[in-house]
Amino acid sequence: MRELVATIAKPLALSLFLRQSFPSLPQRQLKNALDRRDVKREGRRLGPGDLVFPGDRLQVFIDERYLAAPRPEILFADENLLLAVKQPGISVTEDKAGACTLEALVRQEYPGARACHRLDFYTGGLVVFSLNERSRLALETAFRDRSLNKFYRCLVFGKPVPGRGLLRGYLKKEADKALVRVTERETPGALPIETAYETLDSCETVSLLRVELITGRTHQIRAHLAAAGFPVCGDDRYGDRAKNRAFHVRTQQLWATELVFHFAGGPLAYLDGRAFSIRPRFTMRGFE
Repeated sequence: MRELVATIAKPLALSLFLRQSFPSLPQRQLKNALDRRDVKREGRRLGPGDLVFPGDRLQVFIDERYLAAPRPEILFADENLLLAVKQPGISVTEDKAGACTLEALVRQEYPGARACHRLDFYTGGLVVFSLNERSRLALETAFRDRSLNKFYRCLVFGKPVPGRGLLRGYLKKEADKALVRVTERETPGALPIETAYETLDSCETVSLLRVELITGRTHQIRAHLAAAGFPVCGDDRYGDRAKNRAFHVRTQQLWATELVFHFAGGPLAYLDGRAFSIRPRFTMRGFE
């Protein structure tokens, strides 16, 4: 049994609180804990529909091996930077609900680490951290100037025609709805976007794409692919909810899988042309 105080900014559903507090908790164990009402507040067992409030003192009766904070998965590290693998369902940096972040996990082993970019909460993949001021400035410049290549792999519904191409459009944030909108024509407040894709494999209903993020806007890949007619599987915000339910896919199938560095000079010149990659870890049934 573990006791904890809910250090959150606003009330959260119990399932979301547990998912954010214990990012290593497997989905099946989370479901079992909710079904068994394994969380108590003042002696009362909480159910899936109950809310957790800031300051609540809870007793969690879940096997400790599922609750321990995971060690960060480090793909590469030297004296200047490191590449960590982010799992879906965890924030890279500050989390408004006060939940564990990838940066906090990395800093347990590398106290001076600072994330140089972000991935969406439910997107997994490679995240670059600087380990000193010189490398931080060099990396921030590279991301700002787009002098490095970022590639993603994702599963989408449909079969893109043509099989490869460069999508262009304009993206505008709708802050009141916490989403973005993609249009073909420029509108006030919209920013230009470019997304390159290549179809690696496909079946009757689903395709595997390799996507290069040319510009880096909020939710760009998900919104742009959906606007083009092939939404990311598992994405309820911009995608096809009916198909997501039909295929029993609950999280977006999108991973940041490749980074290619380009440094003409400076403290990171030794990494010029160096490429790093991981395999996507899809959870969609039949495409793991």
